[in-house]
Amino acid sequence: MSSDWYDQDRDEWLERLRDKTAAQVLKPYADRLPPKDETYWPEFDNYLLSRGLSPRIARANQWYPSANAGDNEPRIVIPATSDQPGNHFWQARLIGCGEKRYQSPHGVASGDACIVVYPTDTGGLTESVVVEGPVCALAAAMTGRLGIALMGADPPEERLGLTYTRVRGTICYIVPDLDRIDALTKVLVYLANRGVECRLRVPSAKDFADMSPLNRERFF
Repeated sequence: MSSDWYDQDRDEWLERLRDKTAAQVLKPYADRLPPKDETYWPEFDNYLLSRGLSPRIARANQWYPSANAGDNEPRIVIPATSDQPGNHFWQARLIGCGEKRYQSPHGVASGDACIVVYPTDTGGLTESVVVEGPVCALAAAMTGRLGIALMGADPPEERLGLTYTRVRGTICYIVPDLDRIDALTKVLVYLANRGVECRLRVPSAKDFADMSPLNRERFF
């Protein structure tokens, strides 16, 4: 990979990361997850199955339905992982189609939180996949790899730090959304410069989750 970006823009990008992290420190963390709504389990399962995604792996990673996750729409609540005590950040994916696909807790800091999705067999994990969105992380876990969603293409430095601790010791595939390849390339440079073996893979669809299950298996 060319080092042009790293040579020219590294300091500016890291400064933006520090500014973004400093701004979040002034806010409190989310102190709780949205309430579970058991009546929406069928919609939960059907939505994920309609996208070629595994409800079983989602449930094993503590995903659940709620109609009170930022609004009154039925959503899939996706708890984030954090090493910061009391940080219960989350995202909630709309079940079906609508203008506001994702909700997150308002007025709080996300801190180091990212979405970590474990495959069914967690013994001896040697490969990981870093993506933007939670459903792409779920799709990655379905291939037997650790899936990590950055919840966007421009994460704060704290989130990159936690990502590093989770992917350290694995071969890490960076899989950007098709329209944000450059942004996740910067994440690759960050991880590679901390000693992680990284490989960039560009999906054949809008994002990794939009690829068919068969193509996801062949992708790596």
